[in-house]
Amino acid sequence: MNVTILVCELRSLDWCCMFQIFARSEVVQVTKMDASNLAMVIAPNCLRCTSQDPRVIFENARKEMAFMRTLIQSLDTSFMEGIY
Repeated sequence: MNVTILVCELRSLDWCCMFQIFARSEVVQVTKMDASNLAMVIAPNCLRCTSQDPRVIFENARKEMAFMRTLIQSLDTSFMEGIY
């Protein structure tokens, strides 16, 4: 595996762990940013459609947000316990 890809994957997992912490109920009570809101903010920065067609970009944006929300809510990051 390419070292650059490995580093990027580890950083992505790192970010996912952090967003899972932000999505905890005690944090959401203070910030009002649940998993859906976090996904809406971070999806355009993590996943970007390469199309120039605004309709395609808009349609993909909903799918990208859903994907990020699923990662925040469901990704098993227990192997990174102790890091955060």
